[in-house]
Amino acid sequence: MRLQPIDKPKSILLKLAYIASKIQFGKVIAPLRFIYSRSTPIMMSSMKILSTEKKLSLPKEIKLKIRFFIAHLNECKFCSNLQDYISRKESKEFVEWKELSEYKQSSRFSNKEKALFSYLEEVTFTKKASDSTFETLRSYFSEKEIVEITWICATENYFNLLGKPLGLNSDEMVFSK
Repeated sequence: MRLQPIDKPKSILLKLAYIASKIQFGKVIAPLRFIYSRSTPIMMSSMKILSTEKKLSLPKEIKLKIRFFIAHLNECKFCSNLQDYISRKESKEFVEWKELSEYKQSSRFSNKEKALFSYLEEVTFTKKASDSTFETLRSYFSEKEIVEITWICATENYFNLLGKPLGLNSDEMVFSK
């Protein structure tokens, strides 16, 4: 780990955040201990991102797929584990990452899902999308949905860019009913 965890925060706000994390995840998650404990403005911005996402019109399952896919694309260990945990908690049994990473050849995914994953992959790796990729996405999603998909893609990349360079590891969270 590149930073030492802060396990006993001094501020009331962080103490409350630690308690909320323990209730929601069974532990104080790594971003709180390593990042947000050092910068509450960043924590507040991240919380705003997550609260904004709840107001978007995309179905929850698509939002989960986007975050799950991008976290794995970026190989962010913490974010990948978090998205696995959340998807299971939401009773969304996504395929294993190995199969998802081969989505183009898989018959398991619909053309709509393939269009979504192609767009996300291209945007994540190149920061743009070809006209062809965009038009394929447009054939399945409205312009409003495309804007929301792009926003979620950008924010997941943001979270991954916080965690991965700072060396956040998986919290090894496992959801069991």
